[in-house]
Amino acid sequence: PKVEKLGLAESMFKTYKENVEAIKDAVEKGGKLNLSTKDTTITDDYSGKYALTDFDTEVDRTVRKRYGILENSNTGATTGKFVTYVQQTADSKVGWTAEAGEKTEGEPQWEEISEEVKKIASFVKVSKEMLEDLSFIRAEINNDLMLSVREGIEQALITGAPGSINGLLDPGMGLPVFGAGSFALSIPNANISDLLRVVKAQIEGENFTPSHVVMNPEDIAKLQLTKGTDGTYTYPMYLPASSGDGEMIVAGMRIISSTYMKAGKDLVVDFSKVNIRCRENITLEVGLDADDFTRNMVTMLAEARLVSYVKNNQKKAFVFGDISADISAITLT
Repeated sequence: PKVEKLGLAESMFKTYKENVEAIKDAVEKGGKLNLSTKDTTITDDYSGKYALTDFDTEVDRTVRKRYGILENSNTGATTGKFVTYVQQTADSKVGWTAEAGEKTEGEPQWEEISEEVKKIASFVKVSKEMLEDLSFIRAEINNDLMLSVREGIEQALITGAPGSINGLLDPGMGLPVFGAGSFALSIPNANISDLLRVVKAQIEGENFTPSHVVMNPEDIAKLQLTKGTDGTYTYPMYLPASSGDGEMIVAGMRIISSTYMKAGKDLVVDFSKVNIRCRENITLEVGLDADDFTRNMVTMLAEARLVSYVKNNQKKAFVFGDISADISAITLT
């Protein structure tokens, strides 16, 4: 018998001819048509990825820290380099007077206090070619610069830094710390919820009403997971216990979660007493700096000018504390 040895090209051509004849026969006679095909898979001959790619236009941005201080503070605008207010340093004296007796002379005193506006800024240098070739990069740089400045403001409002605005926890701010007072060693099995209620009483005893508590997310979790001796949660885990915007409420105070607050610390505050005045809101500018022109570079800049302060007579509307130590101070032994 005759044995045919066909190459790949010859085999494919033979199949093609057979299929053509089958199609002609099917057209003339009508009916179904079954075509014979050969495997012709090509592997490892395309080295690129672009033609196989579905481009995801959403950039994977770096994760930013939580906000909450600026949004809840007493904010406004200023047109000066300094904000000055008058602080009363002494009250009028008063006394009961007998008939025809000498009256008590009041001697109130005041002084001016000035707070300086500070600037925070960041810039990025980028080539003109990059701006032209990547359509999304301009918006991404703008977004990154503005968020970086906003994040820097939030951190400074809590912790402060050399040359920055006044931070609430900056030692120079001089906010009061926790004092157990009449609650010392008096509360059985005291927990975080008990502590926050006692801190609120301390502030209310100074004739202020605290509105918020700033805590690290770790401590908020501990607050929610606290259980009694019978194993039930002391915080209503499965009941509506949050404000409309998702903030927890404990003893009438809203809880702000902030990773700028160290774990194990808490700040109870009346945010209406935190004064923030903006001389210049966050702005974006583009220009040429140094040798940008000859290098085809562009400088993109974001900056803001503002001042923050707590008036001295209103600092008792705040209490900063150490959660573990303060719970021990009120726990019945």
